[in-house]
Amino acid sequence: MISVWVKAFVLPVLLVLAGYFLEGVQFGAVWQPLLVAAVLIAVGVPMENKWLRKGSLMAGVFMDVIAAFFIIWGLGSMFGTAAVTFTAAFILSLIIGACEYVLHKHLLHNDRPSPVSE
Repeated sequence: MISVWVKAFVLPVLLVLAGYFLEGVQFGAVWQPLLVAAVLIAVGVPMENKWLRKGSLMAGVFMDVIAAFFIIWGLGSMFGTAAVTFTAAFILSLIIGACEYVLHKHLLHNDRPSPVSE
């Protein structure tokens, strides 16, 4: 459950801040980065439950980076009043990957690779 709480705090804050500080990220409304964060959470938590095991840390982080990139870039281009460039989506996915690395290390260190099953 800790994974859901961490993602629910970190991802929306990161995406909203990116809208202010990254030149290639423009959201037309506050709900747009929140929806992107919700999709990232809805995809990321089941991925952790399915794939995160000891010995698969970097593979799990890599999959998170790839999924985050396509979700951010795809949803950013689907909103009529938003724009997310390829480069900005890539940078954001790498930042999310760094956050996921820390979270996954914590989950594996505390023997909780399946955070939702608590």
